[in-house]
Amino acid sequence: MTTQTNNGSTDQAGALQAVRDKYDEIMQLFDRYNRTDNKSERETIISEVSACLSYLSNVETKEVYPMIRQQSHPEGLEICEETHSQVRLVLDKLMRLCADLDTKDYDAEVLKLRESIGDLKDKDENLFKSNKL
Repeated sequence: MTTQTNNGSTDQAGALQAVRDKYDEIMQLFDRYNRTDNKSERETIISEVSACLSYLSNVETKEVYPMIRQQSHPEGLEICEETHSQVRLVLDKLMRLCADLDTKDYDAEVLKLRESIGDLKDKDENLFKSNKL
């Protein structure tokens, strides 16, 4: 995550890179999911996505978003926070469907989750750019 410099400021670039790296890891997990038909492996992959999302949310809410809030007029922060909530709702629904891995509903929810995370990634990148991070 971030490191402290001698004057006590956080390493902004480190936090942003951690977020970007975690998004890349999540997208690679979805690629693995699409390459396997093994139900157990698919369930494990979705659990890994969940863990990555928890990490991502933690870094953003504790490090990145506070940096943005310090600016006088942060742009896009509320939209990203709302999108995080929407992603969590999709993931929660997906986790309830784990017993039904064979159903089309499960695969549809995985696709919806992937699209939601991709949308969140795009919104975060726009947030970083518009706030000059």
